[in-house]
Amino acid sequence: MSLVSHHDILVLEDDMTLGQLLCDMIRIYRIGQPQLSLSEVDCCQMLEGQSFDICLFAIKLRGKACDAAITAANARGIPVLLLSDGEDRDALSVYPDRGMLVQKPASEDDIRMAMEQLLLREPARQA
Repeated sequence: MSLVSHHDILVLEDDMTLGQLLCDMIRIYRIGQPQLSLSEVDCCQMLEGQSFDICLFAIKLRGKACDAAITAANARGIPVLLLSDGEDRDALSVYPDRGMLVQKPASEDDIRMAMEQLLLREPARQA
């Protein structure tokens, strides 16, 4: 399955190395054009100022749940793919209106397939 690679994707991950790997994977599989945010505050500002087709969020950022980022994505109607270590789901007080959860450790195929599923479910964003 091949998707058009003009999807704008916001990646929220506080670990720079993992964030870069996720962005590289998104580019390699031609899922879209990723933008990396290393903090929830930055992520929320990016969501206010730009349009995204999908978000990929680590649930825990420096020990704190990404509730504000999920709230911001929900307000814009953007689907969210959450990366969970299994024990961090209970930390969330907000859940995506449209989204999925992938359990870590996840393979590239697990993440890619979940992103493609979410993108195929959503109507194309108007330019």
